[in-house]
Amino acid sequence: MASGEALRDEGMRLYREERFEEAAAKFADAQAVFAAGDRLKDAAEQANNRGQSWRQAARWEEALAAFQEARAVFQSLGDVASEGQVVGNLGALADAQGKPDQASEFYMEAIQLLESVGEHDLAQSTYTALSRLKLKQGNWLGAIGAFESGLAQLEKPSLTHRVVRRLLDMPRRLIGG
Repeated sequence: MASGEALRDEGMRLYREERFEEAAAKFADAQAVFAAGDRLKDAAEQANNRGQSWRQAARWEEALAAFQEARAVFQSLGDVASEGQVVGNLGALADAQGKPDQASEFYMEAIQLLESVGEHDLAQSTYTALSRLKLKQGNWLGAIGAFESGLAQLEKPSLTHRVVRRLLDMPRRLIGG
């Protein structure tokens, strides 16, 4: 029998090759091996990976079930950062399904969870996803606000991030705000 790590790595390879249903099967195998070894966090990560694979394959019900399974385990372990990542993935799933209000709610919940445990980089990525969602909805101000909030999460912003921050700040300085 292959190790959980080997099965996970094979799943990742299949995922990168966009063979999402095969990847989901490998992640399920890895999850079973990790669970049998009482490695619950590793098992939950594989459920999350399965959810990502099913989302990419547009298999919404399977993706939702996998994400809910992962979230429940992370909650039981008290792993708020991992739960936040799963909730962000639920947001991406809702977005892919054309449910922008639900996606926005999940993204905001994920941000709250991630910020509560100091996961600023992950929160920033989630703010970026929320910004893209608002942009798709034609909510320009909401998109800019979410993006700015994400930039504020960065402890050491790159040169690009600093330039974008200054550009976004220009209108406020022009009107004296």
